[in-house]
Amino acid sequence: MAQICLTGACLCKSIAYHIILPASESFPKVIICHCTNCKRYTGSSFSANIIVPQSALKYIKGSPKLYSDRSNKGGQVLREFCSDCGTPFTSRSSDEKEVIAVKSGTLDEEHRLNCATLATEIYYHRKDKWVDEMGNEDVQRINGSMGV
Repeated sequence: MAQICLTGACLCKSIAYHIILPASESFPKVIICHCTNCKRYTGSSFSANIIVPQSALKYIKGSPKLYSDRSNKGGQVLREFCSDCGTPFTSRSSDEKEVIAVKSGTLDEEHRLNCATLATEIYYHRKDKWVDEMGNEDVQRINGSMGV
């Protein structure tokens, strides 16, 4: 049986990675975190992640910088990012040796499409109110850029 191979990179492409999963596993599902630190880390209203075994993630080009953050519970959260373009790659508890949260937006497009099922939202009570409006019919939708 063939393995599942997911690939990804940062915005400037100076860092790239692959995730190798056994064929017996299904594609990872998305977990969204609404905690304040994840919002600041991603510059967004939430962090979208896939959870994979730490041993499955390998950087194949470049190396990310590591930032040690504090969790709400007082422990350390280790966060990897590109020091050139700022793209966030991962988050994990310093206590956690088995799994790592990979930012799903860093996956290459074809792999992001395979990891497109939302499984969980954590720190839901901190969700920004506008997030629920994303399905609202009154919200303007544009296929393309607004000049940004």
